[in-house]
Amino acid sequence: MKREILNVSQECRISCLPEERLEELMETVVEPFLRENRVSGQTEPVDGAPGMLYYELYLRPEAKGTIVISYGFTESCLKYHELIYYFFWQGYQVAVMDHRGHGHSLREVDDRTIVHIDLFSRYVRDLHRFVKKVVRPAVGEGPLYLYAHSMGGCIGAFYLEQYPEDFARAVLSAPMLGLKLGACPAWAARVLCDLHVWRGKGQERLFTQSPFDPEEDFADSSADSEARHAWYLKCRREDESFQTSSASYDWGKEAINAGNFVTSRAQAQKVKTPVLLFQAGKDHLVRPDAQRRFLSRIACGRLVLVPGARHELYRAQNGVLQPYLEEIFRFYEERG
Repeated sequence: MKREILNVSQECRISCLPEERLEELMETVVEPFLRENRVSGQTEPVDGAPGMLYYELYLRPEAKGTIVISYGFTESCLKYHELIYYFFWQGYQVAVMDHRGHGHSLREVDDRTIVHIDLFSRYVRDLHRFVKKVVRPAVGEGPLYLYAHSMGGCIGAFYLEQYPEDFARAVLSAPMLGLKLGACPAWAARVLCDLHVWRGKGQERLFTQSPFDPEEDFADSSADSEARHAWYLKCRREDESFQTSSASYDWGKEAINAGNFVTSRAQAQKVKTPVLLFQAGKDHLVRPDAQRRFLSRIACGRLVLVPGARHELYRAQNGVLQPYLEEIFRFYEERG
């Protein structure tokens, strides 16, 4: 495992939207452009659950490849539109799907602010079906690249273990391979979740979680850019589809289980895809030791530490975001 620190002084090919004009440019430039280039649709979940999974494709001729995004807990396709804009302008096609329980996709509980899953592997199988049934037929034979953040990073790592031939390269950004649970040991959190599931309360909100807060303070967020935080919070206020905010007891149990499973030696050794893993220096949500353990057990992995950064590296201030994106593009373009 190679370990590096993000070089924020390097020259970058990309110039991100100026943060002082972010909302204006998202509404007048980015969103209109993406609407013109978007193919949206729905696909079936793997298990026949009632409802459909929403997706967006951004296709372009002579693309360098296609980036498949697997996003994080309580997020949505919309939250990644700025990132999609940068990916597209660097010559890549992009595919992103709302995970079940998120965005415009199916919900399995009545309270739309709760994210619920009874088996974490359903996320993985949904994503695989999306890649095989939607993405690959739409983009043809070019290379597929994975970009996976947080919960989506755990889904992505799980995917690489189960389907090692699908992606040419994979970026895991602050992946949720182990949850930070404060003073509560993981075994105790798991017992608590198991108890509530056993009592038939698996779909209820975890007691440590809260409903959507339309006035979420920037200081409590996982972003380093106040402008990016404010823009998406505005979008969330306007559409309840984006107001997921908390986990069910079933989700908590499955998240702990999935992290342990994915980082186990037997599973991690199945990964053949080159992996670039970004670790946020001030991440208060996921455990760095679990990330390092995973990297130490795969065939080809590199760690890039971003000192002083919060969990959502793709919503950092421009001084960090631009070199972060440069590292990603350089990695996707490496050969061998």
